[in-house]
Amino acid sequence: MMNYKTLFLLPLLLLMSNCKTQSQQADTTVSTNNMVTINHQKQVKIPNSKITLKFYEVIEDSRCPVDVTCVWEGIAVVEMEATSGTEKANFKIGTRDFLQNNIVNSFSFSGYKFSLESLRPQPGAKPETQSVTLKYEKEN
Repeated sequence: MMNYKTLFLLPLLLLMSNCKTQSQQADTTVSTNNMVTINHQKQVKIPNSKITLKFYEVIEDSRCPVDVTCVWEGIAVVEMEATSGTEKANFKIGTRDFLQNNIVNSFSFSGYKFSLESLRPQPGAKPETQSVTLKYEKEN
């Protein structure tokens, strides 16, 4: 009788541990085409480099809400941390350049250029985990 319980519980335990692994992997995703998506307070390693990026927080978000027509598109500004070996730097980047406030849409770090492609969710959209999508390219 004991062997039947073990045979029943073992696959169940394996299934439960697999579910946990999948949810942990969903924290950050690496996409193709030199794009990475990073969830709030999470980090991701840039493929084929020593660079790790962390999405700290949204500092400002005055973008036009979903389904609203605005005169000005607004801007979102996020704080990122970049690390490569012992080199570490914090950057504030925006969904677009806003030079009068010293906000730019991209930054360079450790031989790569990173550009903010999107910040989710858009104001007024369905609630979801905040995430940034960055495009990266090796500088010459």
